[in-house]
Amino acid sequence: MPEYSNIEMTRKQLYDEIWEISVAGVAKKYNLPYTHLMKQIKDAGIPIPPSGYWTKLNFNKPVTKLELPEPADEIILLSNSRPSTSKKKRQSLTIESYSKDELEAGIAEASTALEAPTLPGEEQAPFPSTTIKDDASEVAQTIDLPETYEQSGQTFNIYDRELLYNEIWLAPVTEIAKRYAVSDVTIRKVCQSLDIPTPPVGYWAKLRAGKPVPRTPLPITNKPTKKSGVRTGTDYSPSLEKETLSFLNEEDRSVVLSIATQIRLPNENAKMHPTIVAHRKSVIDWKRKHREQESKGYNRRAMDTPLFLADTVSEESLPRVLHLFDALIKAMEPLECSLTSDLKFVVNGETVSVSVTEAKDEIQHIPTKEENIQLLKYEEDKRRNSWASKPKIRKYDYVYNGRLTVSINSSKSFRDCKSYVIEDRLGDLMISLYEASDILRQEREAREEAKRKRQEEERRREERRQRVNEEVDQTLILENLSEDYDTACKIRRYIAAVEVSENLDPKTKDWITWAKAKADWYDPTIAREDEFFGKRDHQKNADQKKLERRWW
Repeated sequence: MPEYSNIEMTRKQLYDEIWEISVAGVAKKYNLPYTHLMKQIKDAGIPIPPSGYWTKLNFNKPVTKLELPEPADEIILLSNSRPSTSKKKRQSLTIESYSKDELEAGIAEASTALEAPTLPGEEQAPFPSTTIKDDASEVAQTIDLPETYEQSGQTFNIYDRELLYNEIWLAPVTEIAKRYAVSDVTIRKVCQSLDIPTPPVGYWAKLRAGKPVPRTPLPITNKPTKKSGVRTGTDYSPSLEKETLSFLNEEDRSVVLSIATQIRLPNENAKMHPTIVAHRKSVIDWKRKHREQESKGYNRRAMDTPLFLADTVSEESLPRVLHLFDALIKAMEPLECSLTSDLKFVVNGETVSVSVTEAKDEIQHIPTKEENIQLLKYEEDKRRNSWASKPKIRKYDYVYNGRLTVSINSSKSFRDCKSYVIEDRLGDLMISLYEASDILRQEREAREEAKRKRQEEERRREERRQRVNEEVDQTLILENLSEDYDTACKIRRYIAAVEVSENLDPKTKDWITWAKAKADWYDPTIAREDEFFGKRDHQKNADQKKLERRWW
């Protein structure tokens, strides 16, 4: 990157560049320290994009561009006040080079998801995607390489506690590990040894959803503030994932993502979707009937088949689950999605099943009055008879605890945990339904293609079978015709031998005439009709054409 000592431009030129590529982009373009550039922009009275501007721009939402106050043609001198250092110094990013405020300002500038109040920032850069991975890649380009040193032919990283702390809360550990050319496990061990808190489970998901997320402060410690470790060159290389909803066209994808980011639970008093209301009534009726059948001692096999949600969640959690389904279908119905009677989602023409289960706690079983009576009777019988049978009373009861797990198409699951509850993941649930529909579409098309190929193969096999059979029939007919022709030729040769005699009596001559007629009857090329036998069916086999006496 070229070094600039002083850059001259008008307020209007700097204003246009800021609103086109962001302050971070301008700082990167001209190799200027971010905080120094921000100070000069504020001193010049140039407005900058507010927090959330680039995110709204990416989702095609309306944004407000602040006007530039006069004078627009005033010349501004942008200076690069970063001291010139050796190559070794430029590779290090220590607290002496950049203060904590400078680091946090750079963090806020680089991440499109940092709208949380705990991570300060003046604006957001216009990245094409809101994923944490893209943000970390952009940050890795703007932050200098980690400080290293050579020893015994190996390269060692120098981990600075405060610097690593800021990096860990900037991007996922796997991305930070790439910068240090080590594995993510190594980075976690370094954080543990330097007493550096790391983001909890669900932190990045909440950050992507634009929700407030607390940042654990760096604690005071007596441990060393720096640590060195060998640079193994082993980094975390996750398999490349397809872009979210990449199977949709750009317009539909933008609409679905926009709705997914805004989906919320409806008011508790709001009227539910008619399909959900009908299913709730069916579940209540099933539960009532099930209790009646249990009280009458019905065998489990004789009971009615459980309805969806009837035996997987408690009555206390059922309204909560139905509200989740209600929020999803009300958000997705304008996108031509629907709900079946058993609460399956029809997305893009594919029926996506959703299963919901509620976890249970194991608690010590307290015997009921009836069970205590059985135990007393057992003890009494045992004193009287050695063969008394002890009643079977369970040791534990399993009680629903309210923690839900929602599984989409028996593959992707969302569950209540310490970091979030399922209500916080409605947008992810909606996206998962769309992704599951595409998987089902691919599976259905694969089945249809396999079925088409089987049918095509069967058709070709049938055609060949018919063709072979036709060939067999034609060959047998040819054989039968040739046999009849041979018979006719044999008869004619015999007639010719008889005709050689000079003294033929009238009876012999009559026989010759008769024999020639029979030869013509056998000959398929002549196919003469006989007075008694009619026309010979030359195509039949010898057994079918065999002459037999008649007994009538």
